[in-house]
Amino acid sequence: PAWSPDGRTLAITLSKDGNPDLYLINLRGEIIERLTQNAGINVSPSWSPDGRQLAFVSDRSGSPQVYILDLQTKAVRRLTYQGNYNTSPSWSPKGDLIAYAGSYKGQYHIFNISPDGGTPLRVTRSWGDHESPCWSPDGRQIVFTRKRNGKQQVCAIFRNGKGLRVLFPSTGNQSFPRWSPRLKS
Repeated sequence: PAWSPDGRTLAITLSKDGNPDLYLINLRGEIIERLTQNAGINVSPSWSPDGRQLAFVSDRSGSPQVYILDLQTKAVRRLTYQGNYNTSPSWSPKGDLIAYAGSYKGQYHIFNISPDGGTPLRVTRSWGDHESPCWSPDGRQIVFTRKRNGKQQVCAIFRNGKGLRVLFPSTGNQSFPRWSPRLKS
């Protein structure tokens, strides 16, 4: 699930009618609205900072790709066209980029793309699979899981692809990192 920017609703995936579709629910878990109704999967919602759009993943085109849903008009448009497996969108706090994990030459890497589309920028360059991106509250860094040599580690990198570092060099596998919200003083 993904919390709306105002904290009043959640975008979630439910398979209550046999197909994974996106829904809006309130804080009591009651369905407010069904957002998608498609034969493909519709998962991994990520809100735009202004709460007007959702990035999500669907395989309606034959393989998992990132799409954008306009919540007012319900218009859906495909965002990613490069690669045959793109998933885990994460909208930047400024709304200028969407990070996602995509297949590239047999490995998964983190990419950034404008919400308007265009050519994505591959952010990660190191060997291994890079998945589950999440933006820092200031929009300067992306945290993600890197899998290599059978080990999963949480890493961070700057939005331009520089400064990749392992955050927690501890034992055991680490996955699905999330930044805490920026605290107001």
